[in-house]
Amino acid sequence: EEYEAVIFPLSDHIDPSTAIAVDYDDRDLRADAPPNCRYRLGDAPIKDKTLFPKIERGLIDYLVRSRSIDLNTNKQLKLFSRPGESVEQFGQRCYAAADAAADADIAKLRDKYQTKVQRLQSQLAAAEDRVEVISQERKGRRNEEIFSTAGSILGGLLGGRRSRGGILGKVISGAGGAAGRRSRSATAGKRQDAAENRASSLRDQIEDLEAELTNEVTEIDAKWMAIAKDITTTPIPLERTDVKVTQLALVWIPVP
Repeated sequence: EEYEAVIFPLSDHIDPSTAIAVDYDDRDLRADAPPNCRYRLGDAPIKDKTLFPKIERGLIDYLVRSRSIDLNTNKQLKLFSRPGESVEQFGQRCYAAADAAADADIAKLRDKYQTKVQRLQSQLAAAEDRVEVISQERKGRRNEEIFSTAGSILGGLLGGRRSRGGILGKVISGAGGAAGRRSRSATAGKRQDAAENRASSLRDQIEDLEAELTNEVTEIDAKWMAIAKDITTTPIPLERTDVKVTQLALVWIPVP
């Protein structure tokens, strides 16, 4: 930031705090005097070689005491605006920093949920495989029950038995075997129901875990976006090393 000022008039005691800020341009000063111009020396000890270094030190002290630079600040992100940076540009930097911080927090969730999700997915795959296996077994039990009963009757007829008692005995024997097979088929059905319930329970657990993860990600995003918007103005005081006098000139100003 450039600071330009005029101290006028000069006296035997020069006070930099009386400096008048001006918008100075190099073309404002001329090295040649205008025609018909007379000069009058003031009371300032301009012949003293320590005068200008003293004015320079006094001016630096005055600026350090009285001036500050207002910077846009995001304290939670530990960001400060740069010289010449607009509020919009600083806000974009804050959003970028908050977005990176949110990504870092979400990455931590990966370690938290990955093991749980992989374990449940593995268990679900095994449970679904078991449902499939039991389902096929149950179909096999039903076919065995039907075909075994039919085979007992046909076997009695085609096996050369002529007497009613012999055929009925075979049927009764076959029926008894079929009853056992129906019992095993019913047991297989119960096992399939249990397996399907297990698979359904695991799916519910995975859905609950996904819902929990979604809530956490949403909360993280909302938190950091709110932080990105938390922009305030902070006055930054000057230090002596921040101020550098680049030009000091003695000029005569025409007056009526």
